[in-house]
Amino acid sequence: MSGLKEGKALFTQPPMPIKCAGAPQKSMYLSADHWTRTNVIKNIDIEFHNAGGVLFGIKDYVPALEKYIEKYSIGLNFHHNLVAVDGPARKAWFEVSKPDLPVERVEVDFDMMHVTPPQCAPDFIAASPLADRAGWVDVDQANLRHKTYDNIWSLGDVMNAPNAKTAAAARKQAPVVADNIIADIRGRPAVSQYDGYGSCPLTVERGKIVLAEFGYGGALQPSFPSWLIDGTQPSRLAWLLKEKILPPIYWQAMLKGREWLAKPEKL
Repeated sequence: MSGLKEGKALFTQPPMPIKCAGAPQKSMYLSADHWTRTNVIKNIDIEFHNAGGVLFGIKDYVPALEKYIEKYSIGLNFHHNLVAVDGPARKAWFEVSKPDLPVERVEVDFDMMHVTPPQCAPDFIAASPLADRAGWVDVDQANLRHKTYDNIWSLGDVMNAPNAKTAAAARKQAPVVADNIIADIRGRPAVSQYDGYGSCPLTVERGKIVLAEFGYGGALQPSFPSWLIDGTQPSRLAWLLKEKILPPIYWQAMLKGREWLAKPEKL
């Protein structure tokens, strides 16, 4: 990215689910910010090819992102799914699947390309009796217990709850699973439920983040009052949260089971 001074830069996003719906865009915005600061962006044609039909799945965050799309003059291409790349020839092929139209394949030249690959569960899960038809561990989306095998719970990227597969989601899921396993050991039904919380800090420029926090059904679930951090707007404070505060919470609290801010919702 730093070496590109002119030409076409492609950024891609495959069909969901992927680890974080905003991750492909983070790379794009930070690259565009760098090219802006180094005064070469006028020589670079930036294109975003998204297999989905919208910029971001939660509409409340779209207006702020669209302002950066406009600021960086990024060309948006929806329903474009990357299917092949010829690196030496610098060519990429996308299947375009627009509603009510036949699928067509288009060829795009590039000088730099950032690829987010399609993602799936590991084979030992996808091919096991634990998986649903799509290959993910089949759980109740509230108590995270397997729908068929009562002695199995699942959390994190590998299970099929319709949420963002982020560390923030796992952080909220872990206490739910712990509570419910303890209840099961004591012969009681599930006592806690997961509300679908996930977070995607969208780094729209160096020093500013749009802090997307949401649950099932796209419901906004902000962790802070709007006067402190308005997640729908780019914020310097959200950047400091991501850069300075979350890493020690992850390493020193979450991974050691000492997270006091992720109390599960009781049934």
